[in-house]
Amino acid sequence: MTEKIRLLVNMDIDCAQVRITAHGHLTSRSLDALYVVMRRANALMDGLALEVDVTSADVDPAALDALQFCSQSHHLPALIDPQQCEVNVSVLSAADLAMAA
Repeated sequence: MTEKIRLLVNMDIDCAQVRITAHGHLTSRSLDALYVVMRRANALMDGLALEVDVTSADVDPAALDALQFCSQSHHLPALIDPQQCEVNVSVLSAADLAMAA
């Protein structure tokens, strides 16, 4: 399967929220592109809430695990963010939708 990912970013600066929606095939290799967008969004303001929506993407289990680790640790990988700024990120996956139904 081809590794193509398309990212859509919706920002609500007044409410300090950014939603990043991923489409396509998200793998451990293509995840770095998402991390870079997350880092840039997080740099906009302190306390920004990032929501990463991968419900419309074909997500490899390792990539989902890595995203969930970022959510739990409140940090992006050191190669992407050497300063290790705190990031307030939540991940919405297809499994989350299935549990809510």
